[in-house]
Amino acid sequence: MAGTRGSGIGPAEQAYLDTLGAALWGRAPEVLPANVEAVLQIANLHKTRPLILNALQKAGLDDLDDKTWSLIYKTASLHLTLNRYLVRLVAFFEKNGIKTVLLKGAGVAANYPEPVLRECGDIDLYVGPEQYERACALMREFIAGTNVTKEKLSEKHFTVCSNGVYVELHQYCDILRSKRENAYFQSIAKPGLTENLASVTITDSPINTPADSFNAFFLFEHIWYHLTNGGIGFRQICDWILFLHSRAGKLDTSVVDEALTKLKLRSAWQILGSIAVDYLGMPADEMPFYVKGLQDRAASILGLILQEGNFGYAMYGLDKRPTEFTKNKWFSMKVYLKRAAIFFRCFSERRLIIIRDVIYYLFDGVLRVIKHIFKR
Repeated sequence: MAGTRGSGIGPAEQAYLDTLGAALWGRAPEVLPANVEAVLQIANLHKTRPLILNALQKAGLDDLDDKTWSLIYKTASLHLTLNRYLVRLVAFFEKNGIKTVLLKGAGVAANYPEPVLRECGDIDLYVGPEQYERACALMREFIAGTNVTKEKLSEKHFTVCSNGVYVELHQYCDILRSKRENAYFQSIAKPGLTENLASVTITDSPINTPADSFNAFFLFEHIWYHLTNGGIGFRQICDWILFLHSRAGKLDTSVVDEALTKLKLRSAWQILGSIAVDYLGMPADEMPFYVKGLQDRAASILGLILQEGNFGYAMYGLDKRPTEFTKNKWFSMKVYLKRAAIFFRCFSERRLIIIRDVIYYLFDGVLRVIKHIFKR
């Protein structure tokens, strides 16, 4: 494994990476971490705790309390619950003439050495703009009479929580901020979500997932979106790595190649690819467009990811933010500029975009503060 000198990655973070790398490839870590609890705390922030616990168990760890170990079994049980819900929901939509495509989630869990160890999230189903309005109406029919604790409709997706299960019905799998970039992204997303779909079997039922050639980029784009909008957990990075690993030697990378050029994301892909190969042990020939010599930049991004945790909650969660408006804005600005400086240094092809976004962010933030002052 490449060194991490100067990256701010301490012994606990290094032990977490070593353990995660072993877990991804179904191996036991060579040694138990010196501070197991610290490693488990990091795993918790990155939604990989069951995966890490299982790897530590293989390495001989047996002195944790029953409550900690029970997380593995709770995760497996939740997989069963969500998968049954998913199969029923897909069948209901099909019965009513709605074609669905499963995004992320259970569709990528199948690529893990032990799928039930991937921490569960929500169910993301793509229905497309043509079916969106009717699919939302049918979703309300499907959950009628259940305990509904959330319902929210947006341009991107319809979110509901029914009996504790979160479902997002997607009109679009994502919407990029730039109109030009979004127009291109939608031009590859539509065929990627309607043609040459890949099928996975979940509880003996075939479920559609995106075309492999598009999914390789979409899983990366999902990481990029969260990385640049507040923070990303390692669960999503594991999803991407193991998807590429499962398709090694069979993946048509032409869609990815073109998208990385059009959206100026090649350096981002290669730096995240360096994390996969140089820090988590992925074979270099399984990571498309991998190049050597990016360890320093990869370490900067890796350190940021580790510090922030899933959605950035570890560093920027509500408990970390001042409640007073102007102090909150000042806090947000410092966070934004610090992250922008790291991205500017690491992602050279996006520097003009980063400068443009910083100028807009500062202008918008100052305007909001002025409006807030004059409203008082």
